[in-house]
Amino acid sequence: MFINATLLAVVARVTTPIVLCASGGLYCQLAGTPNITLEGAMLMAAFAGVAGSYYTGSALVGLLCAILGSLLINILFGFLHLRLGGEGTITGFAINSLSLGLTTFLLRSMFNVTGTLVDDRIVGLPKYSIPILKDIPLLQQLFTNHTLCTYFSWIFIILTYIIFYRTKYGMNIRACGENPTAASSVGVSVTTVRWSTIMISGLMSGLAGAQISLGYLSMFSENMTSGRGFIALAAIMLSGGRPIAMFVAALLFGVAEGLSNQAQLTAISSHLILTLPYLMVIVVLLLQPEQMKALKMRIRQMKG
Repeated sequence: MFINATLLAVVARVTTPIVLCASGGLYCQLAGTPNITLEGAMLMAAFAGVAGSYYTGSALVGLLCAILGSLLINILFGFLHLRLGGEGTITGFAINSLSLGLTTFLLRSMFNVTGTLVDDRIVGLPKYSIPILKDIPLLQQLFTNHTLCTYFSWIFIILTYIIFYRTKYGMNIRACGENPTAASSVGVSVTTVRWSTIMISGLMSGLAGAQISLGYLSMFSENMTSGRGFIALAAIMLSGGRPIAMFVAALLFGVAEGLSNQAQLTAISSHLILTLPYLMVIVVLLLQPEQMKALKMRIRQMKG
């Protein structure tokens, strides 16, 4: 039987970095500055988190280093895109490539390791259980033995919804994305708002990277994020700018990965199940003409 407590635990674990990363990227998306560097920021955070934990023996320092590493990547993106006027998509992919190469280089130069760093000196993030909820049979795996990053990812979705639709800051974000000229005419600093969303994205990508390398594995390997940043981008695209929809989209990817793990015990191909979320992205794009129009326009800009 596919749907069981084990599946729920796996879904909660694999969905956390995607939700964290996508929720931060959603701020940039609504502000009119799509952040393509989610993958690179997460990867840099994963490495910085392990390095910080390795050298200090502190999971908290590792977490702070992960956030710092991600923020530096996002600051670079903001500088190249907002300050120098670089095209966002090209700049983002360039930074992703930089992160992949830089983390590989640092892994070899700092630790004299190729491929994977596993060491007892790497202290992982502590795990917690929620007292009352962990005793409910159906919800036991959802609220037992998870890091604070997992629980925070759920809270941040609700907080993001409130910010977007109940605060002036959220209104300014949406105004900058929908009509930056009109927003500027009423006194909103479009550049400041967009910079703030990039920093929020950096913070959340940092937590996501720390979750990947310190949350459950306490290790780092080359290209450890394995495209999760791009999956987060897909979740953002599927959401239409709505936090709850983005969370549901991220859950679909988590369920697909969880089912693939269980499908290995059956005759069903796990690779087939893993393709379903990506096929869903293609179908949704085809059913949303405005998304296809925006994508075609961006491709023309890149070619021009």
